[in-house]
Amino acid sequence: MKQKLLFAVTLFVILGFLIGCAPKSESPVLLKVEGKVKGGSYTLDEATFEKNSVERTIDDPWMGDGLKYKGMLLSKFIEVVGAEADASTISLIATDGKGIDIPIEDAKQWEIMLVHWADGKVLDEKTGGPVKIAFPKEAREKYKDEQWMWWLTTAKIK
Repeated sequence: MKQKLLFAVTLFVILGFLIGCAPKSESPVLLKVEGKVKGGSYTLDEATFEKNSVERTIDDPWMGDGLKYKGMLLSKFIEVVGAEADASTISLIATDGKGIDIPIEDAKQWEIMLVHWADGKVLDEKTGGPVKIAFPKEAREKYKDEQWMWWLTTAKIK
């Protein structure tokens, strides 16, 4: 009986050690994605975001001109999250519940960017992070300054 108890305790200690040493994801979640995507939902983490990001110099109506932004183009985002073929809209929602709907055809036409870095630094809460949206010059006739959303947390593919 003592041997079985000792074996059980030893087994639990070893398991606890192994679980504690297991690799953990160090990449923070940037956006929760729901709707018409593979599997019905997707979690976009920083590592995936980084892997699929590009840099662009953008004139931001709120932060100033000539900023070097790095992030994922919405056209790439659609591909990465596995948007279904019949999806037509990306709804981006911020922490305050406000949102913007962007037709997928606009995302494919213009280099609309989900920004996570500005001038080499991760966006923090003061600068709209962890993710904000930026529009290229060509899209500004349709997307006005008020539509530059900050603090994005969720994307719904419809």
